[in-house]
Formats: sequence, C-alpha cells, structure tokens
Amino acid sequence: MDIGENIRSCRKKWGYTQKQLAVIIGVKATYISALERGLRRPGKKILPLLCDALGVDERTLFWGRFMTPYLMLDQDEHPLVAATKNFTYEQILKVLSFINKMKASGK
Repeated sequence: MDIGENIRSCRKKWGYTQKQLAVIIGVKATYISALERGLRRPGKKILPLLCDALGVDERTLFWGRFMTPYLMLDQDEHPLVAATKNFTYEQILKVLSFINKMKASGK
C-alpha cells in the first residue's frame, strides 16, 4: 500500500470521515481526499498532526506495517473516538474549541 491508502485505512479504522479528519488537523477535506488519492503528500507541518489524529507513527503512514497498539484499539475501547463518531461538523468544531481552551488554560 502507498501512503494515501495507508491514510485512508487508518482514517476508516477510527471511523472518521474525510471532513472530520480535516477538521481535527486543521485542513480542508479536499486536502485529505488528495492525500488519499496520492495527488499530494503530507508536508512537514501536517505529518505529525496526521499521525497524532490517526494514532500511528510516520512509518505506519509511509509503509503500513508498523501498526502501533494505539491503532489496534476498537472504537468501543477508545471513548473519545466512540463518543464523537457520529458528531456533525459543527459539534466537532465545538469539541475542538473546548479542548483548545482547556489546553490554553493549563487545566
């Protein structure tokens, strides 16, 4: 598999839509689509965000065979993923806003 297929596979493992993943890492859904179709490659700034969002390391995205235990969790074993699976775009934005406020306040 190539990096685009690996990104798609990891995204689907977590049950994210392209739009949800895009919101999480701060890009447009068209960018995620282009990554998955092999039309673009993640840049230096996006790659770590993508890895964090998908719970994998860079090798997993590029080569697909170094799956981390974090990725092997089922959705019902990862409360945040399970809780937000069916959220709307607006709900995801609210959750991300709340998380960012918590980070900024140091709580």
